[in-house]
Amino acid sequence: MTAVYAIALTVGLFALVAWIAMSAVAASVDGWDRFDPRSVVGDLAPLIIAGLIGLGMGGLSATFAGWGSGPAAIAAIVGAGGLVAVSSLLGAPKPQ
Repeated sequence: MTAVYAIALTVGLFALVAWIAMSAVAASVDGWDRFDPRSVVGDLAPLIIAGLIGLGMGGLSATFAGWGSGPAAIAAIVGAGGLVAVSSLLGAPKPQ
């Protein structure tokens, strides 16, 4: 299970870096508005990225704390849900 959590965290972090890079390019380079990640992948993508990062962090933390597979899976799900909730409440507002 540790590999699942590590892969989720790695994919989530790479997606976050790609999101930041695409946003920066779309905002700063004239004519590159088509690279805005919200228009490319949609408004649900930031929540998916947050879920992947939360799943990986919660699962890895619980696993390395010595918890069993069941409690670690529950911690991973709670971590994913918590990060999705926080990012949806405190994240950047959706453009009009």
